[in-house]
Amino acid sequence: MNIVAFIAGILMIFAITTNTLSKKHLSDGFVSRSFSGYMKSSRKATNEYERYCFDNLKESVKSKQKTTADREKPSEDKKEKTREIHIENAKINIFQLVIDKKEKQKDTYNLIASLIKTLYSNQSFYEKGFEKDILNNILVAFENQIKKKQNLNFETLILKDGSLKNIYYKIIKGTKFYDFEKKIGCPSILDFVKVENSKEQIPMKDASKEFLITFFDKKITKEISALQIEYPPKNLTLQNVLSICQKNNLPIDENDLKLFDFSNSMYRSNEKTFVGFDKNTDIKCKIKLPVS
Repeated sequence: MNIVAFIAGILMIFAITTNTLSKKHLSDGFVSRSFSGYMKSSRKATNEYERYCFDNLKESVKSKQKTTADREKPSEDKKEKTREIHIENAKINIFQLVIDKKEKQKDTYNLIASLIKTLYSNQSFYEKGFEKDILNNILVAFENQIKKKQNLNFETLILKDGSLKNIYYKIIKGTKFYDFEKKIGCPSILDFVKVENSKEQIPMKDASKEFLITFFDKKITKEISALQIEYPPKNLTLQNVLSICQKNNLPIDENDLKLFDFSNSMYRSNEKTFVGFDKNTDIKCKIKLPVS
């Protein structure tokens, strides 16, 4: 028997066995890492949902306490019931602008730039063109967060233009006291914009005066604001808003108002997508859960 052929056969069997075991080990490791990444990202997405529910619970408790206090007031002190406008529910979402870039989202870009001008044109740091300079820097900073596979977050943005960093910090933080009509203080931009992977419309019943003035004008905003505080806001319909615009000679049609939600139920239930991301495995988990 040829000893060389025998040894070669033994080595070949050993090589095949080793290769098979190696592939199995790598496969098992990949499955294990993938499962671990999925579980971690799933947990993070669930944490986001729980944080959202907790924040909403706090607001709900405050609302119930106020309602109870109103009921305990003597009847002679009670006036016609009105509703509060919750501008925190009517932020404009810039997520699609961040993803598609301003070339594909010109209307959204111009609207947000105009909103920034409305909010900060009376501030000492405002100069002509500020709204586009700061917005362009914000969009570039979000692009960097995407490249680094970070969660999109206004608070952690790093602007490329160093001269805008202090101003950006100021418009993120805002001042303790702020009144748009009296021109007191500086608003936080976080009260008016958000970045979320969703396509929710802006509820007209909770749209801020600042946003309405940006989108329409002061006269129309005054009429819409009167309809917003009705309890319930049953007259704040698409047709009524179109009539108000027509009466004030503002050329606008139904397509222009697709940004808004005219659903006027006091309690609106829908679904929201929560995202978790595991940096070690690059696995992203999305869960859609009911919110109120």
